[in-house]
Amino acid sequence: MRGLSRNQIVGLYAVISTLWIVSSDWLLALVWGDFEDSLALSIGKGVSFVLLMSIALHFLLKKLNNAQTLVSAAKSDEQLLLYKLPNYFKHMPIVTYAIEVTAQRSQTVWVSDNVTKVLGYQAEQAMAMGWWSKSLHPDDKLRAQEESHRIIGAGGGHHYYRIKHKDGHYIHIHDEMHLVSGSHPQRYIGILCDISAEEGALNQVRHYSSRLENTVLGTVEAISSMVELRDPYTAGHESRVGDLAVQIAKQMQLNADTQYGLRIAGLVHDIGKISIPSEYLTKPTRLSHSEFAIIKTHAEHGYQILKSIPFPWPIAQVAYQHHERMDGSGYPQGLKGEDILLEARIIAVADVIESMATSRPYRHALGLDAALAEIETNAGKLYDLQVVKAALSLFRERGYQLSQPTN
Repeated sequence: MRGLSRNQIVGLYAVISTLWIVSSDWLLALVWGDFEDSLALSIGKGVSFVLLMSIALHFLLKKLNNAQTLVSAAKSDEQLLLYKLPNYFKHMPIVTYAIEVTAQRSQTVWVSDNVTKVLGYQAEQAMAMGWWSKSLHPDDKLRAQEESHRIIGAGGGHHYYRIKHKDGHYIHIHDEMHLVSGSHPQRYIGILCDISAEEGALNQVRHYSSRLENTVLGTVEAISSMVELRDPYTAGHESRVGDLAVQIAKQMQLNADTQYGLRIAGLVHDIGKISIPSEYLTKPTRLSHSEFAIIKTHAEHGYQILKSIPFPWPIAQVAYQHHERMDGSGYPQGLKGEDILLEARIIAVADVIESMATSRPYRHALGLDAALAEIETNAGKLYDLQVVKAALSLFRERGYQLSQPTN
């Protein structure tokens, strides 16, 4: 029965039913002799019944066949595109589309009516050859086209760009498309979503974040200037240490967040000197043992000043540890090796280079060559080996120069 068509099933049903009714009534007539008078009427009723049921069966099978066709269509990715997606996305603020990709070109073969709501164009306009490329923002055009080729080559993916609305303004788009498996030629189903509102909110967050960042940096620079007022002979030391620390971190390929934290740490690493008598800071001769002991307290005082500020970086600890040394000979805690924060090890090297390369109240500048020789000689002993390698490469290979002190 599985190999018979719908019409064959109906015909077979009609023949068998008719033969059964005719033969059964004839047998009844043989058994009941007086049955012949009603034989023709009985056969007519039976045949009419069979014909009516056959017609009913025909329409029933036809509906069943249509239902099977729809089920089959729903299982096909391409039919899903044509029958399901338009209705599913009809009330959503996104655009669905399909493109056909051959060796020669890519062509949009279908766009949902939502394109009018989102982009202002009719579907026929959005399907025109070259419409997408022509509508891209000039600053995004080359990148978006290259990303589109990459996504097609990878079988799917997503990217962001700006596209021109019909009324002339540009909107931010998130575009995602994926290959329809088994399609020949290749077809991709895609979704365009207007994310202008989200992008606007993100830009506002970036704006406020930038303002807050500038405020924090300005505050830190103001604090750094307070230290310089106490020690005018080393003016600019903090900012130069911060700049050098950032460049060392870049050379070590540390992330941008760490680099920014080092800039802040450089600006305030000597903030504890605000508690040191100014005559010690500006003394034109070498300090006595007791005087130097007082100077050394600036690291702990800096930690006490900074520890209550909720920086997103370990600024207070860096100020506390920037005079520690890898062999434990530093101060104030005598930390060794990995117990010292990486940021503090970077600031330590930057601090030594800047201090030796510039003048102090009690001596003239020793020079950059002497500073680099100092860290190279004591790499792995006093100073972190990787930090020293990065610093040496920065000066000797990349030609980095310290900014000149201001008088």
